[in-house]
Amino acid sequence: MRPYALAGAGALVFNPTDDAKRMNSAIDRQTKAAFVYGGGVDFDITSNFGVRAEYRGLVYKVPDFQLDALNLDKVTHLAQPSVGFFFRF
Repeated sequence: MRPYALAGAGALVFNPTDDAKRMNSAIDRQTKAAFVYGGGVDFDITSNFGVRAEYRGLVYKVPDFQLDALNLDKVTHLAQPSVGFFFRF
């Protein structure tokens, strides 16, 4: 069992669907900076294979797509828990 922590910066790209673009042609792709944090545990099954359980959180400003009606000027949080397999080589 090997615990770990993570922290850093990233970017989220918000890409509206074609339906949203048809309703308002001014809507376009928008990128927001994000603070990323989290941690998890790696469980080794063999020397090269195991299971990972992780939690990742992202804190970022809500996208507004340059539309006054969507401008909330707020910061939000996205939680991403996950479980998966890993292969070490």
